[in-house]
Amino acid sequence: HVVFIFLFIILLYTGQGVGGLLLNSLSITTELMPGEATNVSKVSLTPQGSFGSWMSNLIDDVQREPSTLSVPFNDSMVKNQDASMFGQIIKITDISPGWAFSFEETKILVVGTVEEGRESITGLELYLVCGNYIAPVEVLQAGVYRCRFFPQTTGLVNLFLSIDGNHPISQIWTFEIRAPLLSNTPTSPENKADWVEFQLQMRLARLLFSSSKSMSVYSSGISQSALKEAKAFLKKTSDIPESWMSMEKMIEDAQLSFPHAKNRLFELILQNRLREFLLEKVVLGYKVFEHAECGLSVIHFCAILGYIWSVHLFSCSGLSLDYRDKFGWTALHWAAYHGKEKMAAALLSAGAKPNLVTHPTSKNRAGSNAADLASENGYDGLAAYLSEQALVTQFNDMTIAGNMSGSLEVEARVDDTLGNLVNLTEEQLNLKESVSAYRTAADAASRIHVAWMERSLRLRTKAVESSSPDMEARNIVAAMKIQHAYRSYETRKKMVAAARIQYRFRTWKMRKQFLSMRCKAIKIQAMFRGYQARKKYCKFIWSVGVIEKAILRWRMRRRGFRGLQLKVDNGETAGDLEEEFFKDSRRQAEERVERLVVRVQALFRSKRAQEEYRRMKVEHSKAAMEYE
Repeated sequence: HVVFIFLFIILLYTGQGVGGLLLNSLSITTELMPGEATNVSKVSLTPQGSFGSWMSNLIDDVQREPSTLSVPFNDSMVKNQDASMFGQIIKITDISPGWAFSFEETKILVVGTVEEGRESITGLELYLVCGNYIAPVEVLQAGVYRCRFFPQTTGLVNLFLSIDGNHPISQIWTFEIRAPLLSNTPTSPENKADWVEFQLQMRLARLLFSSSKSMSVYSSGISQSALKEAKAFLKKTSDIPESWMSMEKMIEDAQLSFPHAKNRLFELILQNRLREFLLEKVVLGYKVFEHAECGLSVIHFCAILGYIWSVHLFSCSGLSLDYRDKFGWTALHWAAYHGKEKMAAALLSAGAKPNLVTHPTSKNRAGSNAADLASENGYDGLAAYLSEQALVTQFNDMTIAGNMSGSLEVEARVDDTLGNLVNLTEEQLNLKESVSAYRTAADAASRIHVAWMERSLRLRTKAVESSSPDMEARNIVAAMKIQHAYRSYETRKKMVAAARIQYRFRTWKMRKQFLSMRCKAIKIQAMFRGYQARKKYCKFIWSVGVIEKAILRWRMRRRGFRGLQLKVDNGETAGDLEEEFFKDSRRQAEERVERLVVRVQALFRSKRAQEEYRRMKVEHSKAAMEYE
C-alpha cells in the first residue's frame, strides 16, 4: 500500500496522471510489429523499459520544456516506441525545389540541422513524407538529405521527415505539386495534324458565321433575275436538308462510330451554313468573297480540308471556282499543295483550270501552277496528272481562241487501251497509263510551240510589211517563210558545224593564238577608225562652222544650228518596252510548258508516282460522271 501511495503522489506532482501512464503503455504495445508480438516480455524486461529507469526519466523531465525533450534511445527503442514522443529532432532550413510536376520524377534536397543531444538519429533510416507518398532518404553529408519520388496528385501537400513514415521529426512544410502544362506535354505528329485541321475548321466556321448578310438581304430590294438564280440554286441543292435524316438513320442503325458521328455533324452544320452563305451571295449579286486574316477565303479553306461537298455548292451557285486569295492561289492550288486527290478531281470535273499561275514572288518571279506546288511536296503522281490536264486545257483554250487547229485524239487512244486492260497486270497497266500520259503531254506541248512560232512569224511579217516598201516587203516575207519552213533543218546543220568548229579550236594554244590575233586586229581597226573619224570630224566641224557663221548668221541674218530643237519620239521606247514585256512573258510560258512535260516524264522514274497518277485518273473519272 505504501508503494502505490508513493506512485500516485509522484504522478500528481508531474501532471501526467493515471490516464497518461495507461496511454503511454498502450502506445508502446501498438508500435510493436506483427512479428515481434512474442517478444513483449523481452521488451518489458529491458533496462530502458524498467520501472526505475522510467521513474528517473520522469523526474529529470520535470525541469525541462516539452519541446526540448531529450531521451537517450537506440534502434530497438525507435522500433518499439512511439515516434511522436521524440518531438522535433531535425530543423529544416531549406527545401529545393519548392514545387514539382505530377507527371515526372522529382529529386528533392532537404537541408537541416540536428538538435544537440540527438546526433544518434543520423544512424537511423529516415523517410520523407510528401502527402501520401513516402520515399527513403539518402544522407549526402551532415545536414543534407536527398530523395526521389514520383507524385501522383496535384495541389498543396505536407512535407516532413519521419522515422516510421507517420510521425514527423521535423517541421511540416507546405509543398506544391503542379499539374502538367499543355505546352509541355509531348504531342505526337497525329495530334499535331489534328490540331492544325481543327484550327482550319475554326477559321472556316468563323468566316462563315461572322459574314452574314441576312439583314441586308431583307432590307434591300431583290431583282427578278437574282430571285430566279436563287430559286435555281435552292432547287439544285435541295438534297442537303435531307442529309440530316440519313445521318439520324445511320446513327440508329449503328453504322457510325462516335468520333465519326461528331465529325459528320460538324460537316453538316458547315454544309448548311455554306449553302445559306452562297444563297446570300447569289441574291445580292456579289462575286467577291470575304478573306480571313491569313488571306484565304471560304473556298480555299474547303479545299485544304478536303470538303468535296463544297465544290457542288459553288458550281451550283454560278460563282467562280478559280477565285484567288491574296497570294493569287486558287482552290486547286491549295488542294494540290496539300495532296488532296479527291478534292482536286472534283475541282477539275467542276471546271477549275489547272494551268493558272500564282502571283510572282521574290523566290519565284514566274509564279507556280498547281503541278509545281504538288511536285514541291512530293506528290509526283498528282503533279503529273495536273501537268497533263494543264497542257490539254491550254491547247483547248488556244483552239477556241483560233490560234491553232486540230485535236489531240486522246479519246481514241483511251478507247484503244480499254480493250487490252483485261490481260494486263497492275504494273503493266500503270506503265501503259504513263506512256499514254506522256504521249498526250508531248503532243500538246509540241502543238503549243508550233502555234507560238506561227504567231511570232505573223507578227514579224506584219511589222515588216508596215515598215518596208511593197517589193522589199514581199522579198523579206518570202525569206522569212522559207526560213521558218527549214528552221529545224538549218538549226541542226548549224549545231553540227558549230560542234566541229569547237572540236578543232578547243586546244589551249590555238584558242590563245586566235584570241590574241583577234584582239590585235580589233585594236588596229579601232585605232584606224578613230583616226578616220577624228579627221572627218574636224573637217565636218570646220565646214559646219563656216556655214553657220558666214552664211546663216552673217549673210542671211538667221539663227544658227544652235537654235534648232530636235523632237524626241518616245513611241519607239514605249514600243521597245512593250516588246520586251511580251518577250519575257513568252519565255516564261515556254519554260512553264517544258516543266509540265518534265513532270509527266517523272512518272517513269517512280512506281509510286504511277500508282498516284492512275488513282487520280480514276477519281477524276468518277467525279466527272457525278457532275454530268
